[in-house]
Amino acid sequence: MTNKKDDKILQSMRDFKERAEGYWYETYQKALEDIEFCVNKEAQWDERARRQREEEGRPCISINKIKLFVKQQVNALRANKMTLNAIPVGNDDVGKAEIQDAMLEYILKSSRSDTATDWAYERAVMGGFGFWRITTEYASEVSFDQEIRIKRIENPQSTYLSPEIKCPVGSDATEALTGEWMSKSEFERQFPGFEAVSADEDDSTDWETSDTVFVAEYYRVEYDKDTLYLFDNGETALESDLKSVELAPDAAAELEGLEKADLITFAASMQFNEPVTIVDKRPTQKKRIMWYKCSRDAVLEQTEIKADYIPIILVIGDEQWVENKRYWMSLINEAKDPQIFYNYARTAQLEQLQKAGNRPWVADGQSIEGYEEYWAQSNNPNTHYLPYNSVNEMGHQLAPPFMPAPYQGSPDLMREAMTASEEIKATTGIFDASLGNQGNETSGRAIMARQRQGDQANFHFLDNFKRSYEHAGRVILSMIPHYYDTPRVLRITQDDTVYKTLVINMPADSPAAQKYQKELENAQIGINGMYNDVTVGKYDIRIAAGADYNTQREEAREVLIELGRAYPQLMQVAGDLIMRAFDFPDADKLADRLKLLLPPQLQEEGEGQELPPEVQQQMAQIQQQMQQMQQALQQAQAELADKDKDRQLEMLKVQLKAESDIEVAKIRESGRTDQEEIKQFGSVLQIILDRTADLQQAMAEMQYTPIEWQETDDYTQDPATEQGFLMPEEQPMPQDMQMPEQMPEQMQGMEDMQGMEQEFNPQPTDVTGGDDAFSDVDLADQALNGNGEMNDGI
Repeated sequence: MTNKKDDKILQSMRDFKERAEGYWYETYQKALEDIEFCVNKEAQWDERARRQREEEGRPCISINKIKLFVKQQVNALRANKMTLNAIPVGNDDVGKAEIQDAMLEYILKSSRSDTATDWAYERAVMGGFGFWRITTEYASEVSFDQEIRIKRIENPQSTYLSPEIKCPVGSDATEALTGEWMSKSEFERQFPGFEAVSADEDDSTDWETSDTVFVAEYYRVEYDKDTLYLFDNGETALESDLKSVELAPDAAAELEGLEKADLITFAASMQFNEPVTIVDKRPTQKKRIMWYKCSRDAVLEQTEIKADYIPIILVIGDEQWVENKRYWMSLINEAKDPQIFYNYARTAQLEQLQKAGNRPWVADGQSIEGYEEYWAQSNNPNTHYLPYNSVNEMGHQLAPPFMPAPYQGSPDLMREAMTASEEIKATTGIFDASLGNQGNETSGRAIMARQRQGDQANFHFLDNFKRSYEHAGRVILSMIPHYYDTPRVLRITQDDTVYKTLVINMPADSPAAQKYQKELENAQIGINGMYNDVTVGKYDIRIAAGADYNTQREEAREVLIELGRAYPQLMQVAGDLIMRAFDFPDADKLADRLKLLLPPQLQEEGEGQELPPEVQQQMAQIQQQMQQMQQALQQAQAELADKDKDRQLEMLKVQLKAESDIEVAKIRESGRTDQEEIKQFGSVLQIILDRTADLQQAMAEMQYTPIEWQETDDYTQDPATEQGFLMPEEQPMPQDMQMPEQMPEQMQGMEDMQGMEQEFNPQPTDVTGGDDAFSDVDLADQALNGNGEMNDGI
């Protein structure tokens, strides 16, 4: 027996099913035809033509080319997995959004969501649409905690959304119907006391078989009247939510007899943790999602789904609207006719080949008269000879029997088959370059352009899936605060061997918080005094696409190998990370050993493991030695800097001496007696004197001789061998010491004085001084008299 409320629910479900079936019938039938055409080769022939050929014993082949095009599109999604990231909305910070990211990752991986999402996408590519669903289930048989799970809907034709939906992901659906098949024995185990009948009043429906029943799951959006309040802090709250705020027993007693507005104000202050007052209010309706599991004549289970949307996700292929009629089309919708044409052309070729293999003999009836039984077995491989009559009764010569030339193939049929194959590519938008076949393109750029053309032609399939995946993320985010509202420790699988522990809703003062101190090291304490509180905040979804884990690992390994070749020192600071990227046996053990060799500042805390004391002592000694070596290096660098300064000063002295020698040599070689012309060198020599005075002053400031020079007796290195020093003839002359432009012309008349070159040729001067050496001051005294004029002796 059912009560009146259940009867209304069952009737509402039947009415919705009837209405949805009538609206979606044509769309679902076309989808079923496309899917069957893709996976069942017999569906690629007209049923009547195929049956006729079978009766006549004629071939009827199907070479399924479009299945490859479907796999090409589907595997593009599998190779580039999408990930969900939470975006904070309002005042929620990024740190809290990272916890939501971890929750999304946990739910997706624990549900193995790719099995559901990939299946739905494949149905959309082959049939025009697909579904997956988001459900909840208990964590175990002995737990009250519920987990959010993503499940596959195998048969999209068994799921209906509201015909009024306009959103391509079905987020605006107000009703939905799906379900699952189960054996009658399983039905009786789960629902004892209920009759195992399918959820349909018609016993002839295909929902029911002799051993199985179809249990329907009916979703609908229901609305309850409510009041929305606006407070002076800018926050809003529903009256129904404020009534559920928990109060202490003593506070509840004090609030008895207060006005409704005062109670609302007090509850809001408790919820927002600050005093507030009511600014405004308005009537509204609160939406709730109800779920009913039904057989034909009973509501087996019912509950409210704590979500913002009906948790059935729609994925569409190519959507088009013509006036008020909706079309959901698959990738192969336009490729079916070329595929049928291709099958027919190849079948006709096969028929001709069969006839060519059984070629008949052409013979004059008189030539085989009397030997018919031999010629009847002419195609038998055991027939060794075929007799015939060479002359007739009149003695006339008869032509011998002969076999026609072998079949060479019909070029027309081959051309038509090739044309049909190209039309399949044109209607799907996927060409040879995208399929990995050799096409007309020769350059890499042309091949990539053709691949990009194929990707863009079918990009709307992946884009529609992205929207559906985004919507699924929003549904999950709306469910997390309600189904993960207790302290939990969740383990997220990163790969086959690495795990990440996530602690949520953990009270800061609880003993468990001390136990998981390491995991909560960087966690935030929410307004409720809990670490990683996921019950508060609003978030939106962002989609990120990338390669799957195995592909990322291979790419990372290749990059690390190339970095190791270009920068060998990388192994000294990241050897353990590089080794973990490899998959050979004991790679993880080798990575652990390499990690022990890292510098202390790069050592990461392990999973509760510490280095042995002898290793720690050895590493401390190495660190101390490195510090001592660094101090010694700094001291040596300081001493070297002082030595360089002294050496530069000595080199300046040598350079000035060489400059003066050059000028004196030029004066002596000229042999000029004209005092007026020689006086023009006065200004040049005056500059030399000035620079010599500066040198003497600098040397006077030196209070000591460098220790290195005192200990080195043979520091007489030729200035020409010093790095950066030029020989006198190579040394660029300073601008202020260059001769005037008119001097060369005046000196051209002095050729008769060249005989004096040997007499006035200066001898090499010793940098360190000597008996026959002269200083810069002596040179100046000889060159000028006391009045600053040139001496006659020069």
